[in-house]
Amino acid sequence: MSIKKTRQISNGVNLLKFKPIQKLIEGIGKDVKKYFGKDQGCIIGLGDDGVFYGLGLYQWFQKSKKSLTFTTMEPTGEGLEEEKVKGRKVLIVDNDIISGKSYKKAMEVIRERKGRLRVKDVKFAVLCDRTGLADFSVEGYTALAPWSLAFLDGLDLRIIQALSENGRKSFVEIAEKIRLSPVAIKNRIERLIKQDILKIQGGLNIEKFYSVSAQIEIEADRKSVSKLIEKFENSPLVYHLVKVSGRYNLIVNIVAPNLITIESFINKEVRTELGVEHIEVTVVELPTIPKVWRPPIT
Repeated sequence: MSIKKTRQISNGVNLLKFKPIQKLIEGIGKDVKKYFGKDQGCIIGLGDDGVFYGLGLYQWFQKSKKSLTFTTMEPTGEGLEEEKVKGRKVLIVDNDIISGKSYKKAMEVIRERKGRLRVKDVKFAVLCDRTGLADFSVEGYTALAPWSLAFLDGLDLRIIQALSENGRKSFVEIAEKIRLSPVAIKNRIERLIKQDILKIQGGLNIEKFYSVSAQIEIEADRKSVSKLIEKFENSPLVYHLVKVSGRYNLIVNIVAPNLITIESFINKEVRTELGVEHIEVTVVELPTIPKVWRPPIT
């Protein structure tokens, strides 16, 4: 659908009744008001989705009778009604920023015309910012996420997600879902593997082979801990192994087909180490995470 057609459909519709628009306004409305201040402003809906979010924000401002104009444009600048931008503060609005390409193109377009159109300032607002580029956003990747956007962009993360769901997905299948060419998908995957960011490996479904798990807390001297770690790294039962501080200095998590196997593991693999002083065992259900793991196969 063309941006012109999208705008025609959205015009005359009260967009404030839709939850995504409400979410955008609740998240950034106050900050955008501060940005415009007493100045005249212009909201630009970017591309198809940006039309709806930009117009929804514009309708919200109309309630307060703020002196704003609304227009639309493609990331290349096509379709922009320049008269509505002249002498104003500009806010470009879109649904999300995934790779940052549309953001960069759109910002460059306005900055290039800034002097000629006497634009006072230009900022960018989105519902979801995957890259940290937007001036105003509601959602984004959590600060607790393990990945660094210095090495990954939104498209990389979507490729990794597709492969995590099914490591056998072809470049064509991933390309269709993400809307890139198969060659671009291939190049990105090869780059991620070469940089040691991505590994594609086979794993076993835990539920198919095990029915119970246990956490074993071990208090032992340093030498014994090192020996146990070396031994457990090659065990087909151990799926999590970590050194900790406190009374117990090693925690071992295992999965097993039955309780007898757990008992045997403790007696034969743990208690036989001379430096082990105390053991605390908690038998639990199979782990919620991970569902799949790659045990050492010998």
